[in-house]
Amino acid sequence: MLNYAQLVSQFEEFRQQVYNCFESYRDSCMDLLDALAGNTGSKSIVELSLSPLFPRSYNSIYQAIQGAFNTTSQKTNQKEETEGTQETQGKEDPNKIIMKVVSGLIEAPQQRPFYLFGIDTTPQPRPYAKTLAERKYIYQPNTIKGNKPINIGHSYSILSILPEKEVGNTAPWTVPISAQRVPVKKTSVDLGHEQIEAAMSDSSLPWHNQLCLLVGDTDYSQRSFLFKLSKHKNLVVVARVRSNRVFYQSPPPSDQSNKKPGCPKKYGERFDLGDPDTWHEPNETTRLQQTTRKGRLLKVTIQAWHQTILDFGF
Repeated sequence: MLNYAQLVSQFEEFRQQVYNCFESYRDSCMDLLDALAGNTGSKSIVELSLSPLFPRSYNSIYQAIQGAFNTTSQKTNQKEETEGTQETQGKEDPNKIIMKVVSGLIEAPQQRPFYLFGIDTTPQPRPYAKTLAERKYIYQPNTIKGNKPINIGHSYSILSILPEKEVGNTAPWTVPISAQRVPVKKTSVDLGHEQIEAAMSDSSLPWHNQLCLLVGDTDYSQRSFLFKLSKHKNLVVVARVRSNRVFYQSPPPSDQSNKKPGCPKKYGERFDLGDPDTWHEPNETTRLQQTTRKGRLLKVTIQAWHQTILDFGF
């Protein structure tokens, strides 16, 4: 456990690293971050410019926003004496720089043998911003029965790391390490794959070559998403599947003495999530109880079926 002086020193070092991420208008960018962090109820840029944490003019906020998307990875031209050629190194991806800065504060897990990640997409409705670039139809849950769960605006793909609790009764932390707007020509799943690929492929990050667990919603149970990430041997993906998915039991072992011509059987009996009559006896059943903060008792039953196959059509 760090003492107060160590926490202050760590925070100052973190602020300096964030400060160095900006290529221009660094002071304005840091003031803007302070205004955002200390004034979460602001509904417009005008309100942010009036914050006491942003002691600058109204125009400075736009300069800060423009400068926030540039990083300090300067272009370097190196002349190779052996080949006599000039090599130009481009700017590093801003998202990778921010990821490295944030990952420096993530402690290695002690209670569990893996780093825990979560990914999801959050909507940002902008139905009245007619001049906003790349607005599109986005998914947004609607509580009114009969209304379609859609809106117009932007959506953002958030990849977060979930560190362990320091104390048992403390609230869990969710630390975003990559947040990107989903462009018009990409899906949230495609962008999510790129974010995870960047996090898993960077050898400078603390979880490189360490066991990692990624949890996601039903969108991330698509075969294209799972297949692309299967090359990372240290990454396990746990995704919730749709209620109408159909699984199959493993095929019975073939009898070599009575082998029939043709292709061997690939699937066993059908296991339809939407039809409990097709469920066979689970291999494991766990029952536990949990009490919420409001004193409500929850009884949870977890059933597991081993050697079950989901036909992705590979």
